[in-house]
Amino acid sequence: MTSGCGRDGLSSSEIPGAASVGGVTVRRVFRLPNNLPDQWAAYQDGAGPWIPIQPIEKGGQEYEFVLKDPSRQLGFVVASNLGLGHVEVSVTFLTVDDCLNGLDLRMSGPSSNVRTQHGTITWSVAGLANDEHAMVSIAGLSFETLPPGLGGTDADWPQTGDLLVTAGSVNGMPTRMVIRRNLRLVPGMAIPLVDLSSAEVVPLQAGQVTLTNTPIADFIYAGAFLITAGGNVIMNQGVASGATVPFMFLPTSQQAPGDLYEVEYQYESAAGAAYVASYFHSPTGYQLVLPSIPSGAAVSNSGGPGDVRLTAEWPATEPGAIRFADYTQSPDAMNDKWWHLDISPNYPSGDGGTMMVPDLRNVAGWNTLWDLAVGASTSWSVGSSQSLRTGSAPQDGTSETWTAQRGTLTP
Repeated sequence: MTSGCGRDGLSSSEIPGAASVGGVTVRRVFRLPNNLPDQWAAYQDGAGPWIPIQPIEKGGQEYEFVLKDPSRQLGFVVASNLGLGHVEVSVTFLTVDDCLNGLDLRMSGPSSNVRTQHGTITWSVAGLANDEHAMVSIAGLSFETLPPGLGGTDADWPQTGDLLVTAGSVNGMPTRMVIRRNLRLVPGMAIPLVDLSSAEVVPLQAGQVTLTNTPIADFIYAGAFLITAGGNVIMNQGVASGATVPFMFLPTSQQAPGDLYEVEYQYESAAGAAYVASYFHSPTGYQLVLPSIPSGAAVSNSGGPGDVRLTAEWPATEPGAIRFADYTQSPDAMNDKWWHLDISPNYPSGDGGTMMVPDLRNVAGWNTLWDLAVGASTSWSVGSSQSLRTGSAPQDGTSETWTAQRGTLTP
């Protein structure tokens, strides 16, 4: 059996006879933008020692190793020294069974088999007034285009995708749209002229999503998007207020059976933050229940003298939720460290309880400058995320949420 776990292509392949020897082959694809420095990585088999992985190459490379621990549990850590004092460390604790059940841990970038062609695609847009702009979306990559309407970009492209172009006032929502579905995409191509005053244009209609449990917060963002089989495009976004999220939608006659609308809502305060994305096919009469910021989380230092081992404690969470913890130390604008932990639902202590930052000081290749520092003010965020969709693609009526409590401490 083979299944993905996360967008970067972590897969777990059962070996024949694995039940008797407890062996599972795990493959992990690390994909990096080519402008990032090399990374350091290691993995953990069960509760065993951390084992360094050969240096990660830019552009992506697949690594394979065999888990022997009968617990079928593993850990990953990836450290990135981004230069000028900026360090990011990402730790993931998960189980093989969570991977085989299709859990998405959002670990890094799109899989290598999704966008297989690299090159430049150009476009031209006509029919824009001087105070208008267009959003040009090709296979899900979106770009603002202003008069005179010329654009182009160098990117990795799939073999096919949808062209979605919306237009409207620079300061308002889109009013009209052009859709070309299932285009063959070839690097070097110029997309035929998109005329936003032609018969190809579809007028958009105004709708709204009604909110329940509207919060009082320091910052609120809301957005609405159209998702098609081969792309997506913004239908409204910005700082939100009130009990509704306005957006524009296609007439029913122009919708494909698989088209979905996504509304996302995020709010933040000193106590924490909450986010929800919900998917629906019918653009009218939709209501969105907003999640609340949790309480009851705590962070403490479990390390000895001179050693920072922060331990996060989660309040009760929903079954199937992924727990996470973020730690940030930023003594000044030129130096910061960011640690992120993800714990899958069936990993020990993942279903409530606590989790400590791993001790990597004696692992080959680890740089102790990447450790969290003693005596530094540390901002923390402890929470959980959950997806109610099946597989990697959203479905009508599904949603994704994350909520987090925030605080500070000085270890």
